Amino acid sequence: MKESVISCPLSQLIEEVATFIAKLNNQSSSHIGYCGKQQQEILAYLQKELTDVPFERAFVLAFKEETLIGLIGFDADFEQKSAEVWGPFVEEDHQDQAIYLFKDMLQLIPPEVERLYMFPNKENETAITTAANFNFSKQSEQAILIMRRNDYSASQVSKLSFLTEQRNGEMIRLHNLAFPDTYYTGEEIINRINEHRKVFCYIKDDKLAGYIYVEVEPEFSEASIEFFAVDKSFRGQSIGTELLKGAVSWIFSFKEIDELQLCVNSTNNHAIRLYQKAGFKLSDELYFFQKKLKVPV
Repeated sequence: MKESVISCPLSQLIEEVATFIAKLNNQSSSHIGYCGKQQQEILAYLQKELTDVPFERAFVLAFKEETLIGLIGFDADFEQKSAEVWGPFVEEDHQDQAIYLFKDMLQLIPPEVERLYMFPNKENETAITTAANFNFSKQSEQAILIMRRNDYSASQVSKLSFLTEQRNGEMIRLHNLAFPDTYYTGEEIINRINEHRKVFCYIKDDKLAGYIYVEVEPEFSEASIEFFAVDKSFRGQSIGTELLKGAVSWIFSFKEIDELQLCVNSTNNHAIRLYQKAGFKLSDELYFFQKKLKVPV
């Protein structure tokens, strides 16, 4: 039975929504890779980062009497013509609400969005079933690896230079070649660079041999390695190891950072071994799903 559903919730509910997501996203059985696990981090994202479609027009909530029992939403990116689905997050005794929530959320999707993405944990049966019910196709399997400060050794320090403007073109070409269909193009990465988002590069023979793009959020004690590539003509020379060491060293120079994470395709055994050798440990395994809402003309 469909419980009471609120589409376009009032902004006053945003803290309750963030608390609900944080509680469920810390459980592998309801974990979604797009969302954080700390209430304050989630709240800040909902308030500040949902720019193309704000919280009030992007979420659907289900209540039983006055208790929040489920929700779903999306983070739209009009430039990419896509949206990442947050959820469904549903209390264990109300899993049947997932399909109703998703149907109602679809009514909120603006015409600018042509593709939906889902990124559930492999143990999140509710989200996986929802993806199947709404004809999403599985694109890949991903692994999330983490490194905690306690696992970091100062002997890993490697001095790297930040990307300079004269190397922007090389970085853009390498990134777009290594990651042709991903969430940030090389140009977008360069536009994102600030004091907490950096691209490190490894120069050899006066050429960009590799780069690594990292982000830190000291406010939430979190950090991530987003992209990492070595030019194929320079592989097998431990350049990837040096890039990784340099990035990790910079990340842990922020005293607020206790943990960093990265995401890698589960079939990329070489990369996974490299990360594990550096001290990373497997945290979660996820599925990446896509649904096309419109067929390009």
